[in-house]
Amino acid sequence: MNNYTVDILTPYAIIAKDVPAEDLLVPTERGQINILKDHTHIVTQLSTGMMSIFGGADDPDRYFSLTSGICKVLESKITILANVAEEAHEIDKERAEQALKNAQSKLKTADGLTDEEITKYRRKVERAQLRIQLSEFTKNRNL
Repeated sequence: MNNYTVDILTPYAIIAKDVPAEDLLVPTERGQINILKDHTHIVTQLSTGMMSIFGGADDPDRYFSLTSGICKVLESKITILANVAEEAHEIDKERAEQALKNAQSKLKTADGLTDEEITKYRRKVERAQLRIQLSEFTKNRNL
């Protein structure tokens, strides 16, 4: 029996709509939270991390990479508004590895970069590492 439906939205696309879920693991600024049946209503900031949607006996588990945003839990509806989101099976591992190399390269030659640019490239490193990790995680689970 599903307790929630989940929508994952970015400024550029609807990543997933009405995904059935028994429970979820969501990366927030204060740490990962587990949203179970009858969870209190919340609005919280997301951090970069992996979100797991557990579908229970009737629906498959699904995994997403998220990069900052907002999570809203209201009644039986969960809305994820993320800056960037991608479902695990859509991740291009080679592209993520190249993005990681590029961002690390920029950070090695940080001379001349502004604080804002350094933060930007650190976030790119974090996002690329997450995408690589999620790609390997799902490969090992045969998803």
